Order: sequence, then structure tokens, then C-alpha cells
Amino acid sequence: MRPQRTPMKPARKPGSRYHSTPTDPVEVCARIRNLTNRDESSCIEVVNNHMFRLVSPDGRVTECQFSHLFNAKVGQKLLFESVAQPMIGDLIKGKSGLLFTYGVTSSGKTYTMTGTVEEPGLLPRCLDMIFNSISSLQASKYVFMPDNMNGFIVQSEADALLEKQEREIMFPLTTTKTPSKNRTKTPDVRYDLEHCISENIDPDCRYAVFVSYVEIYNDYIYDLLGDVQLDAFNRPKPPQSKRLREDKKKNMFVYGVTEIEVKSTEEAFAAFHQGQERRRIAHTHLNAESSRSHSILNIRLVQAPLDPLGEDLLQEKSLIGVSQLSLVDLAGSERMGRTGAGGERLREAGNINSSLMTLRRCLEQLRENQKNGLSEMVKYRNSKLTHLFKSYFEGRGKVKMIVCLNPNVQDFDENLHVAQFAEVAQQVEVARQEEYKIDRADLKRKALDAKFKAEEEKKRQLTAVRQLSSEAASHRLFTRARGRKTPSVTSDATESDTCTPGFTDDADTDWEGIDLNIGGSFPNIEIADAMDTETVPHLIRFLSNRIALVNSLKSSAYSLGSMFRSNLQSSKQSDRDLQSRLKDCEAQLSIRSKDAAKMERQVKKLESKNQVLTKTTQIFEKDKKQLQEQLNDAELQLKNSQMENKKTESKLRGAVANTRSQIEKQCDKRVRNMQSEMQEKMWVKEERLRQLKNIISDGREGRPTTRRPATPLSSTSSNVSSQTPRLAHKRRSRSAENLLSERKTLNKSRHISSSDYDLRQPTKKKSSTSATPLEPAPPIAPKHRRSCSANNSNWLAHLPSTTVPTETILQPCIKPNRVVNVPSPKDVAGAHKYLLTHQSEDRDGEIQTQLVKGEVFHTRTGGQQVQFVDIETLKQQDPKKKKKVSSPRKRKSDEEISSGEQSSWTDVETRCAYGIGSTGNKPPTSKRKR
Repeated sequence: MRPQRTPMKPARKPGSRYHSTPTDPVEVCARIRNLTNRDESSCIEVVNNHMFRLVSPDGRVTECQFSHLFNAKVGQKLLFESVAQPMIGDLIKGKSGLLFTYGVTSSGKTYTMTGTVEEPGLLPRCLDMIFNSISSLQASKYVFMPDNMNGFIVQSEADALLEKQEREIMFPLTTTKTPSKNRTKTPDVRYDLEHCISENIDPDCRYAVFVSYVEIYNDYIYDLLGDVQLDAFNRPKPPQSKRLREDKKKNMFVYGVTEIEVKSTEEAFAAFHQGQERRRIAHTHLNAESSRSHSILNIRLVQAPLDPLGEDLLQEKSLIGVSQLSLVDLAGSERMGRTGAGGERLREAGNINSSLMTLRRCLEQLRENQKNGLSEMVKYRNSKLTHLFKSYFEGRGKVKMIVCLNPNVQDFDENLHVAQFAEVAQQVEVARQEEYKIDRADLKRKALDAKFKAEEEKKRQLTAVRQLSSEAASHRLFTRARGRKTPSVTSDATESDTCTPGFTDDADTDWEGIDLNIGGSFPNIEIADAMDTETVPHLIRFLSNRIALVNSLKSSAYSLGSMFRSNLQSSKQSDRDLQSRLKDCEAQLSIRSKDAAKMERQVKKLESKNQVLTKTTQIFEKDKKQLQEQLNDAELQLKNSQMENKKTESKLRGAVANTRSQIEKQCDKRVRNMQSEMQEKMWVKEERLRQLKNIISDGREGRPTTRRPATPLSSTSSNVSSQTPRLAHKRRSRSAENLLSERKTLNKSRHISSSDYDLRQPTKKKSSTSATPLEPAPPIAPKHRRSCSANNSNWLAHLPSTTVPTETILQPCIKPNRVVNVPSPKDVAGAHKYLLTHQSEDRDGEIQTQLVKGEVFHTRTGGQQVQFVDIETLKQQDPKKKKKVSSPRKRKSDEEISSGEQSSWTDVETRCAYGIGSTGNKPPTSKRKR
């Protein structure tokens, strides 16, 4: 089958879901590894950069076409630049991607993905390019935190610093869950990499990289970066399998997997090699380190924009962009006969082939849905591999596949299956994902709105504080006025001095600044002289000033009293309002406290139920594993018993077939023996009859007076037959009887075959005394053995194209239903008998034809088997040749018998001639000619 190019998309039906979304086809690239043995021949012939030919050992040629073709001379760098480098650019833009290697075991998948220290693969180069691009734009560690539901949140710098102190300073002081013997230091592996960066970096964003490493082993998902749990005896527990879940955006993810935030290429390499040490590999006949599981390294790039001032990250969750690149190293499909898998390896190989077959079926169903506009359900859940990658095939990101091929001739069938799978994958289209874009104008507008809301909140809080301050001042004023009994200048001054500052009302300011002193002490009013004119006017002025001061104090006291009354009324009203509000708050508080207590009780109940369910789940999982192991053992035993039953059945069938064939051969042999014995008896009788006929004919030839012209055999046969018994009874001598007994013995010892046609030919005799010899009468067709070709079976004649037609009168009585030059299994299946014609040249240069006859039997595997049972030999002899050809198989005793027989026959003929028609002349002699 020749994989074709990606066909044009057919017109979508109105109900199709792909009609409005732009799509991209799955890009499939092929990579051919070098030959393991240079002396072996290759089954792959490269035509150009997109096509190669698969040549089978029997000469069949299949052309395969891919998006890109990389031969054994293409290095890791060129492969990365062509396949993986564009995916890194899309990852920084916010687009996800899936890149996986596919192929048979020992085809170079792990080398393509991981590589070596000198020749790094795709995975180290991808990590190095990512950190080279975002080196100066990385956010502080623990600023981006996973929310355990396949999403992230943004923390402030202070919270990130506290998180760092808690994890890196406080956490190492606690007891670790990983045993000390397993916490070996990861070697510092430094790859020989070229500096490569991407130009799609946004300087107004900050980035962080998270990596997770899992494997799918026997259709279970295991975390390769998680801590090793210990049991009560400080022994490592077996790893627990993880579950798949779906987030709010319909993306599949591994729930509870360990995600490590890495800040450099070295940290990423260390995490990768830590997972590599725990990955499952095994030795097979084809690969020293064969992967027994599908390994998946997820690289998640998280980015968030800065605020308009470019100082801090915006903590709004809707602005966080998350893109993921999944690098998958699939385990190789393998045949158990070639890898020598058995036991646990056999089970692993079965699960690997099953998951790869499920992947192929899902792609085929996707192609049918897209081609015909159908909406048939794709069975992703049949395998953890396809279920995890479901979101990619439904439009989460771009999908690329690298098909690795081994050019050895022994891998032709596997390479053909891989090419067929690649043909299916190339025709699948995946919806195109949108880029991560930030609208800066909208971002500024949101920032201004947030700033305005903050200012409004600040003003509201300030107004509330002022109101509370005024209420507190009124309350203090009321308290101070009620507690004052004998106001004096000193007390008033003290109260004015102790008044709480910060009151902004004018009345409060007048009250605090008022002076209640009505003046100083009276002046000296003693008049010593009548002529004193200064004391009285001075006293008059002093009293008038004091009267004016008292009047002003009265007016101030009146205004202050009115203000006090109004403030008192307002304070009473506010007091009543505060009391009512306090009662409402107390009621709400009591209700909320009751709800909180109720929720706490429910939380405790749920926690206890959760603990019980967790323990029950653990017990059920343990029982499930035990039952699964028992089921696997039972299935393995069942398979072994079925295989043993099949072997026993095949042995029994073979024994039955052999016994049947032996019995049939014995029966056929007995039948042939009986037929040969009966045929020999018939021949003896016919020979006797012929001898008598010859005696009678010779006797008549010896009497010329009674000789008549030759008559047809049909007219003379009745006379001969009527006279033979009488003449034989009267004229038979002793020598004739001896000759007949010898002839009978000879026929029993001779093998009866179709080559004895020469004995059936009529005997030509010439008389030595007659002037004009008589023409011989037509031969009488003797009775012969009826061969197996005379029945009405369904014959298949195999007549090679080099067969020379003999054009003889005597031909075998076989009417085949079908004559073919080269028979096919279909021709043999429709026949019961088989006839093969073979021609060769004998010692005399004549054509010798052999008819090989056989019977067609049905085998236990559904085929046909031809068993040859008889060989019939046909010879030709030129009648013009006078030289007598003797049979090479004739023994010396046969030659002596034939010579004695001829002499005895001559004597008998002579005596019969004398006895029947002799006239005193020399008796005629006759020559017996075959």
C-alpha cells in the first residue's frame, strides 16, 4: 500500500463541528537509522526528501511518502531545527504541542528523543532553547504556584519569599520521605549544545518553567519525580498509580503529579535524569535496554503581564497564560517470536502493542469523522495513552510525530505496518490553537479602574473615620458637661487644656478657647486726697469693662448652652442608632457563630468520613491489585493451557492424518495388488486365446488350397472364437501347456504398468513359402486394467508450457476439469485429483511421458496437500526402426525365459502347421514381433 499525500479536505456537511475552525494536519516525519551490520542488505531505498521505497525479500516494492524524510546521515541538530525548534517558538507564544516518536523496537526512538552527551537529542535541546530565551525575564521562584487543578495563581513578592523560606529552609529540617540509600546525588550531566534562542519573547511579561515526568506502564500511570514513600519498617513502598482528570477548560491532566519549578537548564537536566533512573527498561534479544513503558516529559511555560508601570505582576488569574509541550518516547511495538519475550516481558509487550493499536484506531476514527463529516465517538478511554492525549487531538495544540525505521531486511513487515500507521496519521487534522495575546489598552483601562476604586475606598474609609471621631467628641463633651458642678476658672482651664485635640467644629474651637475670667483684681480705691481725680475715673473704667465682659460671657454661655442642647439631642439619637445597630450586629454574629459551629461539625464529620473512605479506598486498591495479579496469572495459565491444547490437537490431527494416509496407502496397495492379480489372470487367458488363434492362422497359411483373403476382424472373430476351444482341445500339445505355465509365472513376476501397451499390439507374421504375403487382420483390443483416471472425479491437470504434444492415437482416458500451466492454491482447492505431466528423453532419443497422479487432501491449517499415489509411464517407439529395443529393467532371467519361450513357440507353431495343413513341404517359420 502506498501512502498518499494529505488529500484536500472534502466539503464539510452542515452538521460538522470542523467547518468554522481552521485546522492543521498532523505532521509526520520519518527518520532512518543506520544498518547494525554493514554486510546486510537494506530494505529501504531513499528517493528524495519526502519519499522512500520499501523492498521486500521477494521483490515487492511499496512507496511511502512523508512530510520530511531524514536518512542516516542527518544529525541531531538538523533534526531539531526542522522539527522541534518551531514548536518552542509556538510554546512561547502560548500554543501547546505534542511531539512523540513511534516505531518498532531497536529503531532509534530513545536516541532521537534523548541522545547522548556528545549528540544530544530533541529533549535536551528544547530545554536549553527555552532557558536561553527567557533567562532575563524569569519571575522569582514561587511567584507562580500550581493550584492542583491544572492551573496557576500569582503571589506577591513577599508571599513568594515566605514560601521560599518555608520550603527551602524549614522543610529540609523535617524528616524526608525518601530513604537515604535512594537519595543518590544526580550526576552533573553537561550536554554539548549550541546557543539557540527564540525571537517570540515579550519583554512586558514574566515567565516560569515547570516540568513533570510520568510513565505509562501496563496501562498504569506512575510519577517518576515523586518522593518514595516508606512503610512501618522503613522500606520503600511500591509506587502508587495516578489518575487522569479533566480541568475547567476540558484539558486532560495527571492528578497529583509532582511539578518542579526549574530556573536553569542544569536543574531541568537533573530532574530529567532523576526520572530516567526510575524508568522501567529491560533486556531483549533485539535491544539491550528496551523501553518497557511510554515516558512523557511535560514542559509547562507560565507567563503573566506586568502592570502599566512595569513594576509588579498583575495578580488577576484570567491574565495568566499556560502553554505545554509534551515530549513522548513511545515504547516500541515488537513481535514475541523475535524478541524472545516471556513471562513478565510477554505481559509488558502485550500491553504496549494494545496501547499502540488503540492509538491507531483512534486516529482512524478521527480521519473517518473528518472525511465524512460524522460525529462518531472516538474511544480514547480504551487506553491511558490516548485518554491523556485526547485534548491535543481535539484542538489543544499542534501534533507532530517522528517515525523511526530500521532498514534491516528482517524488519520489512514491521516497517510496512509503521508506514501504514503514518499514512493514517497524516490524514488527521487538528484544530488550530489561538495565540496568547495581551490587550495593553484594556490592561491600562483595568489598571485605572482599579486605582479609582482604591481611591474611592480610601475616601469612604476616611469619611467613616471622621464621623466616628465627631461622635466620640460629642460623647466626651456631654460627659464633661454632666460631671461639672462648680465651674471655676481653674477647672475650666484644666478642662480646656485636657480636651482631646483634633476636633474641627467651630463651636468646639470657641468653647476650648473661651476665657471665663471677668477681669483682674479691683484697683486700690483708697482716696487720700480730695484733689485725687484719677482714682474714681479709673474705677469707673474698670467697672464698665467688667460689666461689658460679663455681658459678653453671658451671650457666649447662652450660645454654648443652645449648642450643647442640640449636641445632646443628636448624641442621644446617635446613641439610639448605635444601640440598634449593635443589636443587629449581635444577632447576625450569633447567627453566623451558629452557622460556623454547624459547618465545623460538618467539616469534622466529613473529615472522619474522608479518612474512612481513604482507608477503604486503599484497601480496595490493594485488593484490586491482588485480584488483578490473580487475574493476570489466571489469564496467563489459560493462555498456556490453550496453547498446550492447540499443540496437542495439532499433534493428534497430524497422527490421525498420518494413520489415515498409511491406511489409505495400504488399502490402495492391496487394491492394486488384487487388480494386478486379476489383470494377470486375464492376460493369461488372452495369451492362451491368442496362441490358439496364431496356431489356427498358421495352420491355414500352410494349406494354400484353402487360403482365403484376409477378412476384417469383426467378421472372423466369431469363427475364431467358435473354433478355438475345439482346436485347442484337439491340437494342444504338451509343449504348449508348459509354455502357458511359464508365461503365467512370468506375468506374475513382471510389474504391470502402462508401458505394456507394446504387448497388446497385434503380432505380424510373414510366411516364407507364400509368394504374396497376406495383410494382417485388424488387432483385437485386449482387456486392460481400468486405472483410477476412469472415474468421474474433479481432475486438475498441471500441464507445463514446455510439454510437447505426442499426437498418438492411444491417449489416457482422463478428462480434466481444468488445465493450467502454473497452478495456484485456489485451483488446487477446487479439485479432488491432481495430474502432473512430465516429459523426458530416454536412451534411444524417444520422448517418454510420465503422468504423476495424486489426491488432494485438506490440511488442519485450512490449506491443501497433494499426495502422489501413482505414476503412469507412456513410451513412443518408431516402427521404422528395425533394431529391437529391450527394456533396461529386464533381468537376465527374463531374457532367458523370452528366448526359451520363442524357441518353444516356434516348435509349437511348426508342429501345429504340420498337424493342420502340411503337404510335405518345409514347414513355414514365423517371427514374433512386438
